[in-house]
Amino acid sequence: MLVPRSRATAIVEALLVAALAALAWALLKGILDFGPGLLGVAVVGGWAIGALLWQVRATPLLAGAIAALAWLLGLVLTWLIAMAILPGSSRTFLERVEGTPFLDWLSPQFGLLEMAGLVLYVLAALYGARPRRA
Repeated sequence: MLVPRSRATAIVEALLVAALAALAWALLKGILDFGPGLLGVAVVGGWAIGALLWQVRATPLLAGAIAALAWLLGLVLTWLIAMAILPGSSRTFLERVEGTPFLDWLSPQFGLLEMAGLVLYVLAALYGARPRRA
């Protein structure tokens, strides 16, 4: 029989999954500009977060919060990637980051895809962490 993992271990694992999903989001959006793949990342990442937390009977709200954090981290990493690969810039990376604050960069980029990503992340996490009947 398997010994149940601790809640703290499950939360750390869920945060690692969130970081990986955020990185996948950033690479797909920032480098490949592959929009449809983002929604898949949101669903799989959110579900994995929820499933990890379900195993230790953590509240689905915690899973939803970690999924929302993954979504936000994905946007921040996308911004950093965009600043790193900015074509034709003579400024250093730090100068680019200082010169283009996150919210200034995000406002023209923010659209239906980003909102759908947030909704899918959270709903998939809530679904993965939902209580199940035995």
